[in-house]
Amino acid sequence: MKIKTLPPIVKAAQKATYLCLYEEIKKEILAHRMQYGDQLPSIRTAAKQLGVSVTTIENAYQRLCMEGLICAKAQRGYFVDVSERQAAMHQKIMQAVPHEEQDSKWMDLRTSSMDASLFDGTLWMHYLKDVLAQERWIMSYGDPQGEWILRKALVQYGYAMRGVLSKEDQIVVGANFQTLLYLIGSLYEGKRVIAMEESGFVQGEQVLRDLGFTIRYLPYDDAGIRMDALKAQDIGLLYVNSASCGTNKKAMPQMRRSELLAYAKAHHILILEDDHNGELRYQSRMMPAMQGMDMGHQIIYLRSFSKLLLPSLRMSYAVLNDSLYQRYLRRKPNYHPSNSKIEQLAFAQYLRDGHMEKQIHRMRRRYEEKSTALWQLWRKRLPNESIVLDESALRFLYTPKQDVQAYIDCAAQASILIQRHGAAIALSFAAHSTQELQHIVTLLIDAWQEAGLVG
Repeated sequence: MKIKTLPPIVKAAQKATYLCLYEEIKKEILAHRMQYGDQLPSIRTAAKQLGVSVTTIENAYQRLCMEGLICAKAQRGYFVDVSERQAAMHQKIMQAVPHEEQDSKWMDLRTSSMDASLFDGTLWMHYLKDVLAQERWIMSYGDPQGEWILRKALVQYGYAMRGVLSKEDQIVVGANFQTLLYLIGSLYEGKRVIAMEESGFVQGEQVLRDLGFTIRYLPYDDAGIRMDALKAQDIGLLYVNSASCGTNKKAMPQMRRSELLAYAKAHHILILEDDHNGELRYQSRMMPAMQGMDMGHQIIYLRSFSKLLLPSLRMSYAVLNDSLYQRYLRRKPNYHPSNSKIEQLAFAQYLRDGHMEKQIHRMRRRYEEKSTALWQLWRKRLPNESIVLDESALRFLYTPKQDVQAYIDCAAQASILIQRHGAAIALSFAAHSTQELQHIVTLLIDAWQEAGLVG
């Protein structure tokens, strides 16, 4: 059908005429008063009918074309190009109202967040503005390996805070741990069998499976992966969390590190060292990273700053050994950066000015206070139920006597979000104030006691 005239323009204050016309035509289409295949008046005819300029009609039609509501056919004109089903989808999108990521009724004890009050957002904005003012820095994609100034700062930071011995050329910056694992896994050319603690690491495991690795889960003791279990396996890679391992979730002791490294060298096994928040020691003795023990010949070092900055600021890096680095160099021209050049440059200056160290000192004090408060409350309410402090992960681990899911479901009925960690339940104390934390954990224990899950 050929539409002889368009709907009248309903003028709106401070809105261009063509937008007003576009909105009126859109209403007609979505209300099915204009249907698929209907032909709109030509631009000149419509301009004459509505008493507006040709440009106004052109702009309105162009906007409708951009949204897929109408289409232009050569030598024929403009036609409605939306079926009833498509019109319904348009309406659904228009009616969608943005909402908060998490309903405010929920109290969250999961490990996906941190204490936002510990991060100086104003200071971070200062560094971002400084970078944005340097036009020569931001008008390119950047180095796929990571900005040189950031890699230089990471060399100094890693050495000062974690005893990592590296050069700028060995470092690759990535958006997150998984991005770096994909890269390392694709560069690795040995036996595609990797061993790790049987408690596992879900995000890492998914990457490894995607890359075709077989995962061997090894039992552990107080010091981490047991040597007898490791020696019983024929593997190419060994994943260790040197900052939090074993039954006590503490930094791996020196003797076990030496044993693992000696065995790895003798059997040509590459160690992937996850130094997860190794700086965050507030109730136990800090230990440097394993990487410095052999200067990275046998060890690939991995770090993320998500919990030290903000989870939404994705910043991680890896220190490659020479063989992986040489393979990376050959492929580097085919890669693009995986995180923002602007944030990399801002973070480099943030590190070089010493703010990361200051941030960590604040975090240690705050998280020690929170962990102590939660521990004391737990021991008072549930003296016969043991929990283990996992310092670097900012959480306690509780292994219940019954099925873990029953505890998670019971918590959800009390509007409390918790998560599984293997056979245990992870209770994070990162995001809430001490008072909030005590309130939420009290409600959680009350709910479990009423359900008969704890005494």
